Amino acid sequence: MKIDRKTLVKYSGFYGLLIVLAFLRALGTYVFIVPNAFAPGGFGGIASILYNVVGYYNERLAETWFNPAVTVLILNLPLVIASYFTLNKQFAINSTICVAFYAGFMGLFSLVDFPIFVGEGLSSGVTVLAAIAGGAVCGVALGGMLLTNSSAGGTDIIGKIAYEKNPDLNVQWQIFIFDSIVVLFSGSMGLLETSGLDANTIFTNIATPILYSFITLFVTSEVADVITHGLQSSVVFNIVTSKPDELSQAIVDKLHRGATELKGEGVYTHAERIMLVCVVKRRQSTLLKKIIKNIDPDAFVFITKAKEVNGFGFRSGN
Repeated sequence: MKIDRKTLVKYSGFYGLLIVLAFLRALGTYVFIVPNAFAPGGFGGIASILYNVVGYYNERLAETWFNPAVTVLILNLPLVIASYFTLNKQFAINSTICVAFYAGFMGLFSLVDFPIFVGEGLSSGVTVLAAIAGGAVCGVALGGMLLTNSSAGGTDIIGKIAYEKNPDLNVQWQIFIFDSIVVLFSGSMGLLETSGLDANTIFTNIATPILYSFITLFVTSEVADVITHGLQSSVVFNIVTSKPDELSQAIVDKLHRGATELKGEGVYTHAERIMLVCVVKRRQSTLLKKIIKNIDPDAFVFITKAKEVNGFGFRSGN
């Protein structure tokens, strides 16, 4: 089959982007996470724990058989194979590329002795920066992978397979539990040296890597959310009011937004009720609250977050 230049450029750019995202994920893991013994969930976290625990007893073994690049590849291999048979084939192909390059780049970094960002101890300010920076870099990579229908393996693929088998399953909750268990195991580093230490010091040594790992996990999640949904998140105001006309006019005049009027009936009073549904940027929510309070202080209002809004007056993802 003949492939024209436009198609070739398109696919080259797409798969080139996947390689860049895999590079960023490997960079964040190798430079910031593994050297500081963080374990922010997933298979990367397991690889970090194994590398650091084994390295405490046998550095050569840690750099070879328990090298994070080897561990990540071995753990993800059965999942990638399973994804071919249970998930979208394009997702499986994209994820295979990401996993292969993710592990490959970490192996290359180890081979060339790439510089790492490591603090002098768990209480070092550099360690705090490493937790934040590692989460941010991995978050950019994760967000990009979500947008390109791909994954660096681990719990992402497990979650997709679980959802495919049982859509009623609360997959996100199960992934969170799995990641949290991995994070808790990062405290095992604090158990390696307990001789002569008091109980408070031992507890601090165990809890500190756990807290750092949660920081990294949180930053990764938040940055990925910004990448996938944008900075300008919106909110939805649901306003049950007896003054829909006045409120609607104020929304149009002062916020330059529209609203949708829904008619209903109160279950208890059986009186007719009007509900206005209005989507505004988060920065406009304070002004809208003031408008509602001034026009109809007795209005019943509940507000929800809209992560993605498309249509007139909103860019995609706002």
